[in-house]
Amino acid sequence: MNGHDRNMQAHRSHSTSMLFLLGVALLTIIHLVNTTVPCTENKSKILQKGVKLARLMNRTTADIIKTYQAYQGDFAEQFCKMSMDNVPASTLSGQTSSERVLSIYTRLKEFLPHVKKVLEQQSDLQPPSSPLLPVLSQIKEQIIHLAQRVNCIFQILQPNILVPEPPAWPTRIPPAQNIFQQKVYGCVVLTRLSEFLSTTLDELKSLKGSMGKKRTGELLSNSWN
Repeated sequence: MNGHDRNMQAHRSHSTSMLFLLGVALLTIIHLVNTTVPCTENKSKILQKGVKLARLMNRTTADIIKTYQAYQGDFAEQFCKMSMDNVPASTLSGQTSSERVLSIYTRLKEFLPHVKKVLEQQSDLQPPSSPLLPVLSQIKEQIIHLAQRVNCIFQILQPNILVPEPPAWPTRIPPAQNIFQQKVYGCVVLTRLSEFLSTTLDELKSLKGSMGKKRTGELLSNSWN
């Protein structure tokens, strides 16, 4: 089997899996997202849905990377291992829970224009029927929804403080790129985003656990009074 046949077989396999994933994720996102009044639910539901959405996105981006590589030609796996300074970092900053939650929010805002750029580039490089395009569009929307959830979580931790919007610094979107540079850029963005979402999921799960223990302690304390 030559390289072309292998790529075509990979395309068909990933097309089927990604279409299924897209359908499942769309149904899930309807349940997890309330875009009109996102902070009106009780605290536990807000945090629980934030964790579920982060988990969904973490799983989705891992599958998107595989599909992305399948549509970029030979040696595509190596693209993701390259370094690009203009892509947001996957790490969080802050010593307290509220500081780290705010860092998640800021990072999501930083990643959004980069994911939009990757979608724009791939829309030019891929045929309109490519299953890569709708899942890239979906992850872009999920970033917006997760930022809303994280905003609500920050309000739980700091109810008297509005979430400060990140300063309007340049988004460091790269200038005009050739096709090879676009392929590398897209893979690096998605890989870095996947790493960031994994860190975000761990942070939100830890926060959920600590808030659950705090709530249990309050209930036990009240029962003795």
